[in-house]
Amino acid sequence: MSNPILNAPPPNQHKLDILREHFPQAVEVDAQGRVRINAAGLQQAIDPSNPAGLQVEEDGYELRWVGKREAYHSAFVPVQKIIEPLPLESKHWDNTGNILMRGDNLDALRLLRHSYFGKVKLIYIDPPYNTQSDSFIYRDDFSAKQSEVLAQLGYSADNIDYIKNIYGARTHSGWLSFMYPRLLLAKDLLRDDGVIFISIDDNEQAQLKLLCDEVFGQENFVADVLWQKKYAAANDHKTIAPLHDHILVYRKTDEWVRNLSARTETQDKQYRLKDDNGIFRPDNYLCNKSAEERPSLYYPIMQPNTGEEIWPKRTAVWRYSLETHQKNVAEGLIYWGKDGTGRVPAYKRYKDRLKNGGALVPTTWWTFDECGHNDEAQKETAALLAQKVFSTPKPIRLLQKIMRLGCDKDDTVMDFFAGSGATGEAVMRLNAEDGGKRQFILVQIPQPIDPKKQQEAHHFVTQTLGKPEATIFEITAERLRRAGAKIEAEQAAKVQALALQPAQLDGFSSADEAGSAPVVHVDTGFRVFDLVDDPDALILQKTLQQATQADVLALQTAIATPQPSQLPRILYNLLLAESLPLTTTLRTLKDQHLYLAGDVLLIVQTLPLDELTDTLRALQTEGTPALHLTVYAPWIADDNFMLGIKTVAESLGYSDDKLKLRG
Repeated sequence: MSNPILNAPPPNQHKLDILREHFPQAVEVDAQGRVRINAAGLQQAIDPSNPAGLQVEEDGYELRWVGKREAYHSAFVPVQKIIEPLPLESKHWDNTGNILMRGDNLDALRLLRHSYFGKVKLIYIDPPYNTQSDSFIYRDDFSAKQSEVLAQLGYSADNIDYIKNIYGARTHSGWLSFMYPRLLLAKDLLRDDGVIFISIDDNEQAQLKLLCDEVFGQENFVADVLWQKKYAAANDHKTIAPLHDHILVYRKTDEWVRNLSARTETQDKQYRLKDDNGIFRPDNYLCNKSAEERPSLYYPIMQPNTGEEIWPKRTAVWRYSLETHQKNVAEGLIYWGKDGTGRVPAYKRYKDRLKNGGALVPTTWWTFDECGHNDEAQKETAALLAQKVFSTPKPIRLLQKIMRLGCDKDDTVMDFFAGSGATGEAVMRLNAEDGGKRQFILVQIPQPIDPKKQQEAHHFVTQTLGKPEATIFEITAERLRRAGAKIEAEQAAKVQALALQPAQLDGFSSADEAGSAPVVHVDTGFRVFDLVDDPDALILQKTLQQATQADVLALQTAIATPQPSQLPRILYNLLLAESLPLTTTLRTLKDQHLYLAGDVLLIVQTLPLDELTDTLRALQTEGTPALHLTVYAPWIADDNFMLGIKTVAESLGYSDDKLKLRG
């Protein structure tokens, strides 16, 4: 059986195993048990002809700041939190594929990495912009243990004190130390064909670009999109009034392929003319070059209906060569106005001859009329929650454009700075529009709401929602509930309208013939999970010198005594341990004893071995066999049962790697 652990191996273990497998001569372990990579040995294994070994450039081009090594290390430290399922705070718990997590996103990403490694198609985040107006509430804890780690990493006492001070501070170093581990973990969650979009302003755009170049690779930079976030400039600005935000786009690998953009209504209206060959729009036949610059494009064109010889203006030339123009004439692609007597020709661009079926290659300039703006986003949130409770949400149209561009209809979308929950609403609304099955994973820290500075939001949470503690998370969850209810009502109204027009349907059950949006089932639910301290792990963190006999006895009692109230927590943390999605259905085979999660049988308490055998055989007979057996060891006090499970597994053909011990 494998080591008795609840969580999967550390994230860096897989990389180390690969090194040991292929380059054993390059991996060394010192007297203290610390792993060291022998660079010369690695170089020799790769290129034996180079006796000089690996050449290290000390002054290379890189992004550096004090605390960078600790920031990297913090991404991969052992997880100190566990998840607590909260069905009563969730919506449609039993049949939703969406997740909302309450807690610090660094802890959430560490945990989610076990179940969602390489499974997320699109990540969108809107992190703190690190401006003076930002309340930097993600103050990553700096413990005495981290001071020890820094000392082991070679930091001086002065540097350790400095790093302590920058945690949560509005400095470039502090902000980079905050973002670095989160982006490292985000990269691991992305699929090979995945992509991440990050909103940022000018304050940290330059630093974020360099950081993302390092994390994702310069070769995976896609674009720096400029989103016009305001429809009017602040006329009282002291220098140059900003009108845009940046959205940095990085792919995981070159396997990501962007989707094309649909034509807007304004663009379609340009195709207002029609002839025997179809609908077209007139396009400019002139080029803004002089005859001196392009003499071959300066020639007369015969007006076929008036016989007049037409020359371009002296400050312009024709866009097409004489040979191409003659071909255009032969194919009937020249437009001379409605009555055919115009003095300036135009080129006929037919709608049905557009490249990519008329879809457009996306650009880096996104206007507010296409994607919405800040004021629109505030009004959307205020209308849904009946008051202004959030100052900087993102508009739904912007998020939907990102999703249309970056992922397909059945992909997973993640936002670990969920804020008002706009990303979740955008997923649900887009699914309602195009019949997609996208799912979202949102993470939001329970940021306290200041009763004085944020009176409306505080009143909304404590009075309207009746919550004892006013946090941003409560607004996130409520927006999702209300947005989902609104979508459900809209879909129900469509169904009712269609039911009143049976003659028009004629066999169509999901949409009318006029081309209205289809009536589809939309997943408007979400499972809520809380990130909480693991009391057992906290006890185990004590050194032997600190631990008392009472600690040991309390630990034994806490983990070895089956308690029904702890069962949901144990089951869902076992899902993480087995790399199963947190939306996996848990099928109860024997209450308090046996549960089936996908193809994994979870055994949490002892039961007669013949009953276990009969259950496994019954699952095989019905076509839903358990391919893996996982035993929660702390609640199994009977050693004979543990030995018996191994015997049962062997008799049914389970190999050793299919039987795991957790706890």
